[in-house]
Amino acid sequence: MPFLKTIVPYLSLLLIVTVSGCSSFKLQEPHAQATVISKSDLLSGEALFGAEARHFSLPNDQVMMLDEDMLEYLDRYVPRRNHELTRIRSLLTMMTGAGTLNMHYDMSKTYTARDAFHKAEGNCLAFSYLFAAFARQKGLKVSFQEVEIPPQWDEADDELLYFSRHVNVKVHMGDFRETSGYVVDIDRINYKPYYRQWTISNREAIALYYSNMGTDYLQEGNIKAAFLYLVKALRLSPRDAAIWSNLGVLYRHQGLHNYAEKAYFVALSHDGRQKSVLSNLSVLYDEIGDAEKSDYYFRLARSHQMKNPYYRYFQALEAYRSGDYDLALSHLKAALKRRDDEKRFHQLLGETYAKLGDEPRAIKAEAKVRELMDIN
Repeated sequence: MPFLKTIVPYLSLLLIVTVSGCSSFKLQEPHAQATVISKSDLLSGEALFGAEARHFSLPNDQVMMLDEDMLEYLDRYVPRRNHELTRIRSLLTMMTGAGTLNMHYDMSKTYTARDAFHKAEGNCLAFSYLFAAFARQKGLKVSFQEVEIPPQWDEADDELLYFSRHVNVKVHMGDFRETSGYVVDIDRINYKPYYRQWTISNREAIALYYSNMGTDYLQEGNIKAAFLYLVKALRLSPRDAAIWSNLGVLYRHQGLHNYAEKAYFVALSHDGRQKSVLSNLSVLYDEIGDAEKSDYYFRLARSHQMKNPYYRYFQALEAYRSGDYDLALSHLKAALKRRDDEKRFHQLLGETYAKLGDEPRAIKAEAKVRELMDIN
């Protein structure tokens, strides 16, 4: 997973954002001066570093390279001649088992496959790079998947704290049909098979590494490295709205508001519903004193947020903890209209009905929790 210290704090594979707002709108056009800034201008770096930027080289961290020690370790534990499923299980045992690599999951650590192996830790990206590289070396057909996991909110206030992105690996079995496969995910606690997931290319998966590294450098104040890593990410995945948004944050932090605005609108051209971009635009316009546009994007982001069942769940949880059980019930009903298969929604619903003295509905909600536990 990841974070980005910008609007609110911080990005790794999680993209942190703040959000708020109301009804449905069409996107407004950016400031007139922003339209003369091209994508090439954004990616050149000359606005940040002058003519010196023409001589910069983009990083090449060889994200999925295996060294000799890794190949030797792999051959020791995973014979190539074994059946596909046996190879998969042997790989997982080798990577996570006690007495072998015993890889530790740390959502803040974005590493290449090589660094993940030698440090024996990493986030979902690092684990996925390492597993995919090993699996391919052993003749397995694998692809990367992005998973739509629930966003998370800071329960201390009314803001969306960060938007999470999650990646895992699918091993294609037998005839390699898209529907035939084995999903490998290091975060077995938070991952659910029913979450929407889709295949992403190698380039798109590797772009997430460079984006994470770019945001890490931005947090550290290393603007040159942050810029180069974000540009590398966009060279690999030029339609990723979240990465364009991160580049916009970098420009905003350096006081280049026109460039930030342009980057945000490029992001919206690829994903007009990207809540982090809408939030970033609200913050940008607030900084430059355009209260009308700031409020517009604030409300637009909020309108998307209120449709998210997980946001409504966290609002319900906050209301429940403050003793406002009617409000909690209202949020829970809205959440369940959009997502009826989340155990925690029904669990809180049962507790809320119990507080309201509606024992029959509380019992019904508890029965639904048990049903979902049996399914999952």
